[in-house]
Amino acid sequence: MNEKLLRLLKFEAKEIQLSFEKASIEGEGTPQEVAERREMVLVKSFLEKYFPFPYRIAKGNIIDSYNERSNSIDCIVLSPSHPYTIDPKNENASIIFADGVDFAVEVKPDFTNKKEIERSLNQIRSVKKLRRKRDSILLKSQHSAETIANAKLIPTFIFSDKTFVDIRTLINHIVDYYLLNNVPPSEQFDFIVINNRAILFNSRENSYSYLSPNRGILFAETNENTIATFLLFLNKTPKSEATIGPNVLDFYLDNKLFSSNLKTFHDLNDKLTNIPKRSK
Repeated sequence: MNEKLLRLLKFEAKEIQLSFEKASIEGEGTPQEVAERREMVLVKSFLEKYFPFPYRIAKGNIIDSYNERSNSIDCIVLSPSHPYTIDPKNENASIIFADGVDFAVEVKPDFTNKKEIERSLNQIRSVKKLRRKRDSILLKSQHSAETIANAKLIPTFIFSDKTFVDIRTLINHIVDYYLLNNVPPSEQFDFIVINNRAILFNSRENSYSYLSPNRGILFAETNENTIATFLLFLNKTPKSEATIGPNVLDFYLDNKLFSSNLKTFHDLNDKLTNIPKRSK
């Protein structure tokens, strides 16, 4: 792990936090403007820096080749092979294809509001209902049918700046939402990032966020290394198309950022097992 990169990312985290607070002041009284300013902070100050051109970042609905459409998502990282459908006049994408989406990030700065938590989970669910026809698996004979099927799903992240003092309260809200709405594992979130605080992993077998042998919702209080861990998983998740060589950051970030600090609430995870799987 590279110490200089870690120090740099700690400053990135502080800048994002301060910029989120600034956006609240600048857009005071207009919730939509505040939200757009915060999304722009994450895009301009972080995502575009670590996923430069030919990657592109867009906002909007994602469609797949089965005519399914997601809700509007805040930050969508497009593969270099995605057609250039972004209007240069307003930088909005006229159409976003699931087969060219590498991952989706929903931005919700305050994760202490139950309605906002549920709305975010619903946003992610709309993305998880999409299916790509292509995947990034090169040697399919070495993987299970479930892993190959999961590779056709879009990796998802929720990014927030704060949540409850007790992480259990947040996880309890998530579990209650999934139970009430009978949300199958394939339509659940992959990662939730709480800046300068913690990362939640929804560890499901064959999923992008599977931390073998652990299953269920896990969390690591990564504190000032949270942004570094976020970046680690942005790069670890398989993209929409196969790459032959490793990612540059594979040599500078590793699982030591979180692995010794994983925790879970077994009683809440036991509840999740009551939700049946669903295939499409």
